[in-house]
Amino acid sequence: MRLVSYNILDGGEGRADPLAEVIEAQRPDVVALVEAEDLTVVERIARRLNMDFVHAPGNSKASALLTRWTIRESINYAPLHPQIEKSLLAATVVTPELGPMQIGVVHLHAHGREEDEATRERELRVVLDAFRADRDARRPHLVCGDFNANAPYQKIDPAKCKERTRKDWDANGGKLPRRVVQGMLDAGYVDSLHAVDRVAGETAGTFTTQFPGQRVDYIFTHGIDLPRLRRAWVEQDRLATYASDHYPVGLELG
Repeated sequence: MRLVSYNILDGGEGRADPLAEVIEAQRPDVVALVEAEDLTVVERIARRLNMDFVHAPGNSKASALLTRWTIRESINYAPLHPQIEKSLLAATVVTPELGPMQIGVVHLHAHGREEDEATRERELRVVLDAFRADRDARRPHLVCGDFNANAPYQKIDPAKCKERTRKDWDANGGKLPRRVVQGMLDAGYVDSLHAVDRVAGETAGTFTTQFPGQRVDYIFTHGIDLPRLRRAWVEQDRLATYASDHYPVGLELG
């Protein structure tokens, strides 16, 4: 099973074909799209990949999940929870190896000041509640997307970040908050990139494609044995640099 998570920037209008090329080159079975507000773009990408999809308009943004397998059911959580500023989708995909698997597509509040992290912490409580039953039952599941948050082990050079992030760094006294990703780890989730490639997990950037000083995009696993995490990556090829302002992240499960 190969999964790609990709923030396609403001719906992807006018960029459906290059976005699809970036995704197709990674040979995914499942694709999580963030900022997927333009349904025609989602449909075009899905047709090109020969995938079914579910589209979930959120409170200010939208998410989508595409797959070549069966989508058994889905829940669009964002309209049910005003704490979620952007979007939150959960869908059950019938995978051939692990059976029905819940996959979450997350997009949390942006920016890097302490008050922004506090907003994300409130959103994270909704995310964790949405998948509590899976954790309690020890059912394998994935939660991925744009968390707009930094891992506690990530090595960040503010000089390599965009100007807004550098200002937030200075406003926080020379640091960026790390509590939201730590919250995922404390709940038993595994940062797949860091688990597979510790160096990349600490140094690879996904945002922005022009100033990739941070990794804010993640694929978290829960209840999946570490040996099954075969590969994890950040796709930084030339086309990806211009198709969106985020690089996509991928995971291959054995």
